[in-house]
Amino acid sequence: MGSVRDRLAEKFGGRHPRASQFLGLLALLPAPSAVAVPRSAKRPRSHKQPRTERLAASRPRKRARRSSNRRVDANARPTTRSFSLRRRPRAPLDPAERKARNRTVLLMAVLALVNAYVFLWRGEGALTGLWGGAPVAAIGHHGGPLPPVADPPERACTGDPVRIFEGLDDLVHLESTLSRGLTLRLALLQLGVEGTEIDRVEANVRTHVDLALLGGSGAPVRVAMDRLGGVRALEIELAEGHVLQACRDGDAAEGFSVRNLQHPLRADVEVVALTLGRNADLRAAVEQAGEKPELARLVAAVLAHDVDLMTEPRPDDQLGVIVEKRWLGRSFHRYGAILALRYHGATARVESFLYKPEGGHSAYFDAKGQPVRRALLRSPVAWHHVSPEARGMLPPSLEVVEGRLGAAYRLPEGAPLSAVGDGIVVELDHDGDRGEFLDIELRDGTRVRYAHLLRTVGALDVGSEVRQGQIIALAGHSGRTPHDRLRLELWHEVDGEPRTMEPMRLQAKGSARAERVGEPIPEDQRSRYDEDIAPRRRALRMAHR
Repeated sequence: MGSVRDRLAEKFGGRHPRASQFLGLLALLPAPSAVAVPRSAKRPRSHKQPRTERLAASRPRKRARRSSNRRVDANARPTTRSFSLRRRPRAPLDPAERKARNRTVLLMAVLALVNAYVFLWRGEGALTGLWGGAPVAAIGHHGGPLPPVADPPERACTGDPVRIFEGLDDLVHLESTLSRGLTLRLALLQLGVEGTEIDRVEANVRTHVDLALLGGSGAPVRVAMDRLGGVRALEIELAEGHVLQACRDGDAAEGFSVRNLQHPLRADVEVVALTLGRNADLRAAVEQAGEKPELARLVAAVLAHDVDLMTEPRPDDQLGVIVEKRWLGRSFHRYGAILALRYHGATARVESFLYKPEGGHSAYFDAKGQPVRRALLRSPVAWHHVSPEARGMLPPSLEVVEGRLGAAYRLPEGAPLSAVGDGIVVELDHDGDRGEFLDIELRDGTRVRYAHLLRTVGALDVGSEVRQGQIIALAGHSGRTPHDRLRLELWHEVDGEPRTMEPMRLQAKGSARAERVGEPIPEDQRSRYDEDIAPRRRALRMAHR
């Protein structure tokens, strides 16, 4: 300490005024003792720790988790720091709130199942492409299980000696009659043929027949058209055994080949037995029986009130048909009327007999003399051939669009649609949602809407009358729709307010079916009716033996 004091006095004593006072205070301090400190007792020199260790030491340590299996003394009194592991009991839910919550959960589960069915199972969404699901019908393309129907064929003239419609069964077939001053042009206009197409037909036909003599002659006119409205084949039955036929030869604008046939007419009645195969394909069963595919369309039209042969047939269903066949010379020309029909299937059993009671018109009656016709057809879709792989896509399904209930029919583009009942066209328009649509008011006031159409068929306008079973439109994808289809809506007005009706009532069973239309066989003619249909019933029963 003395040496330190002496050095401070020597250095600062003369230059700083207060240095003498500071040195005086140092002089009052006691002198340090000369006790030796052992070397081992000296504080070891600390070394600097690494930065990672210093950071780890500065962090607060986490408290060890208590074991959930610790032993708990039931007699111990809880301290202020103790806490209970049990959750606080919740307040009981109100019954109404619990019921509303359960309904919400159930509704969400149902919607999830519906979406899974639509997107994953039926393949109507884009998710099926993730794992290579079944192909769906592509708009504007010919792939998938539902390709467009009524495609324009490359050649409509197949070379058959008398059957001008041979090989054209997939086209749209329409019929008319040149009666009450109706000319060929007017008849084709009523069938929906455009004026330029009619000019081509008349330019080729008038070289073989005087068109002025056809007007009002009562001659039947049959036309096969593609879905775009082009005439592919035409037949005019001028007289018994005398027909005028024309078919489009290639794609030339004026390329119609016309022939005038006259042969002795012969009509036969045959019994045809049909059994549906594993795919329940009606046309395949007809062809297997050695008949023309045209017969399938005629059979479906007779059964349209009781069985939808597009969706309801099952394997091993049996049909017996008594049909008239018309021949020109030695060549089969076409089928005539179906005189009797018997259908025994898994979904229905039907017997129909064509009969004309005294003072009445020809119509189909069942074995008890009741009319077969009903107020509504079984389906708005006219029969057409669809591949067996796509038949599972055809049954209708319910859907709600902006609060409106309707039935959705998945169909190929160009599928023919028929009027489900007699009525009047009350609206024919186009908008962004429904696309091309058509509204018909039936005789009982029920309104029927056909939406998402490709086009209408025939010269339809507001006020036009339509008959049950008449082809009125073709299915398409106009408006807001992901694929080709038909949306059908039914409603009626009560006190000026529309009331939606169940669209699936067309396919109802039992007492919920549409009522029968027409008068039954009069009681005084029942015995004669039974005698007249007895041979037909026996022939139908013997058809499958």
